[in-house]
Amino acid sequence: MTYPGKLKLILTGFSEAAIAARSAYALVHPEKPLHFEYSTTAGVPDA
Repeated sequence: MTYPGKLKLILTGFSEAAIAARSAYALVHPEKPLHFEYSTTAGVPDA
C-alpha cells in the first residue's frame, strides 16, 4: 500500500531509537545492567 507522505522505514526508526537509548543507558550507568521487558510481557498495572 502506498499513499502520499508514507514513511516506509518507520519501524527501522523505532528500532534505532531503542538501540540509541540502550547505548545511552550504558554510558550513563556503566555499572548497572539494563533489565527491560516487552510491554506485552509486563502485563497491565493495577488501577
